[in-house]
Amino acid sequence: MKVLKYALPALAIASTTSFTAPVAQAAEISGNVALVSDYKFRGISQSDSKPSIQGGFDIAFDSGFYLGTWGAAVDFDCAIDTCGGANGGLELDYYGGYSHSFDGGLGIDVGYIYYDYPQDEGILGDYEEVYANISFGGFSAGAAFSDEYWFETGEIVYLKAGYDLTLPGDWGLSFLVGQVDYDVASYVETDKHVHWLIGLSKSWQGIDWSLTYEDTDVEENECYGYDWCDAALIFGMAKSL
Repeated sequence: MKVLKYALPALAIASTTSFTAPVAQAAEISGNVALVSDYKFRGISQSDSKPSIQGGFDIAFDSGFYLGTWGAAVDFDCAIDTCGGANGGLELDYYGGYSHSFDGGLGIDVGYIYYDYPQDEGILGDYEEVYANISFGGFSAGAAFSDEYWFETGEIVYLKAGYDLTLPGDWGLSFLVGQVDYDVASYVETDKHVHWLIGLSKSWQGIDWSLTYEDTDVEENECYGYDWCDAALIFGMAKSL
């Protein structure tokens, strides 16, 4: 999802702007498709440290309000009848919000997102968040809150801060650090974790390319013995539709 998920790690979500169509002279529709070598969400692999294909559509209204949906292939290394019904396979996000840029360079973005895992048995894996982001120049900060996180494990609070800049040759460089506070240690076996990334990106031949290094402070034994929380160098490519 373009607001929170870092579908292409760091800044590849810039690919959502090329395909536009007017809707009653008051909105624009944009679409994107992407492929990443690993889909990490807040530093933790959602694709069993394997590639993931992703894509979505957005409607942005002149008023500043927007709606969208975004999907990704996920893999939690679960057989159909194991993992308590959290089978993964597909993630679908539905979101809406309001964004505005003020004179002087200040930007705000507030909204709601629902994370849906339609191949799960029931809705235990589904959850929702509200979020708020602020930006000024290349700096950004944001927060997200869920009152009932993944698999009904209570509240979480996510805080993040980042910086983006443009290098010579139209290369993009991004930095981000985020922290998740869990009410219950279940998503990972710790009640708090930090992740950070540095990403390099460039548009070339109509494709947005990215290379991102991302890591967390979660130990392998706190990640259920998987390498999902380990440092990774992630390659991504995205294309506007």
